[in-house]
Amino acid sequence: MNYTQAVRGRAVVGRIGALVCILLFVALLDSCVSRFREPLFTVKLLPGAVEAVDGQLDPSVREISQLRTESSSTAAVLSIKELRTGFWFGGNMWIGAIAAAPDALPGTYDIRVYSPIDKPGVPGAAFKAIVFKDGEALLRSSLSYIQRTFNIRPWIVSLACVPMLATVLGIVYLLSSRIERLLAMEGRAEIFQLQKTDTGTEIWFGLGHVHGVSPGVRVLVCDGKEHELGDAVVQRVDDENAIALTDIPETRLQKGVVKLTGASAPRTQGR
Repeated sequence: MNYTQAVRGRAVVGRIGALVCILLFVALLDSCVSRFREPLFTVKLLPGAVEAVDGQLDPSVREISQLRTESSSTAAVLSIKELRTGFWFGGNMWIGAIAAAPDALPGTYDIRVYSPIDKPGVPGAAFKAIVFKDGEALLRSSLSYIQRTFNIRPWIVSLACVPMLATVLGIVYLLSSRIERLLAMEGRAEIFQLQKTDTGTEIWFGLGHVHGVSPGVRVLVCDGKEHELGDAVVQRVDDENAIALTDIPETRLQKGVVKLTGASAPRTQGR
């Protein structure tokens, strides 16, 4: 892979990464918005389906038999399976499930849970079980645009974006390393950081001692299209990188390239 191919490849992969980031943001936003729009204590299910539910419980309630459930119809009922501690910073909770009868008609069913400490007529928990005719109707009821359109939960899309982003970053890193090596072979390097100072602009680039760069060396500065902008004087150097000072305006140095000239030509030709 030559320099031009590597640069083009990195640009394409970068655009793909940007699209993945947008997809991740949209999926997270869609998931959050749909969750906040969904009424609390609402359970959607199909005939014959079962959905797990739970609720807070007063510590004085020790047995399942102390709880009582009511439903507006036998088509959708709640059964409590167990009591559990450690809910909400050490509080108690009950664990149960709402089941829709196989022959349940589409509609909304009210289900209430009462404990001994509840006031008369005021349940400790109240659920709405919404039964749909079929899977298509259930899908259309989703408040998530992604799930409604593609039948995929938005959190799954968000999760899938993570390894995709990791792959994109890895490819960009490899291509950038390839570009850096190819440029260094020609005594060139991309400017990867700019810093405004009182005496000018510091430019950071990937050429160092191993490439024949030393403090005081004058290097040529070009824009992204290889047009010469001026020169810069190297201030500090390590083995692989250097910092040079230039009076070229910072706005003209974006995506710039540094070239070694004359006596400062690279010592590591063929790297």
